[in-house]
Amino acid sequence: MARKNGSKARKKFLYFFLNNKLHKVIRLSRPRDEVVAWCYAEKKRMMYSYSDVLKKMENAYTIKDVGLILGRHKVTIEEYILQGKIKKPQKVYPISNPDSLWYKFMFSESDILDLHAYILEAGYVKNIPSRSELRALLKNNIILYTKTESGFVPVWKAD
Repeated sequence: MARKNGSKARKKFLYFFLNNKLHKVIRLSRPRDEVVAWCYAEKKRMMYSYSDVLKKMENAYTIKDVGLILGRHKVTIEEYILQGKIKKPQKVYPISNPDSLWYKFMFSESDILDLHAYILEAGYVKNIPSRSELRALLKNNIILYTKTESGFVPVWKAD
């Protein structure tokens, strides 16, 4: 994605995990080096240094994103949660009404790694990335695959 002047557009983030707590960006100012975010766990607004957030944050993923990463349908992942097979991820809710019945699960990178471990332990190994491939996907690293007679095999990855 490029801007009119040819430079690459910055990736926007709306939800993130910091100190294992889910946050939603309310206001972001790079020149003032500040992020005002809603902390769902504490149900209040917080102000952080933008540079600290970039260094320490974990990305937040929806069930749909996790399904695409792990090759599972979102309904299957919801079943794992409802049946107690994996721990419940943190939820987002309307900030204006914290007691609302509407919510959406958001997964941290550690939640995804735990889900991946559960899927492997349960024996559902078909069409699932390896642990190293999963880490590379979560960190947006590049993975090079080569085609063999048995399928595609990862041969190189960049940090």
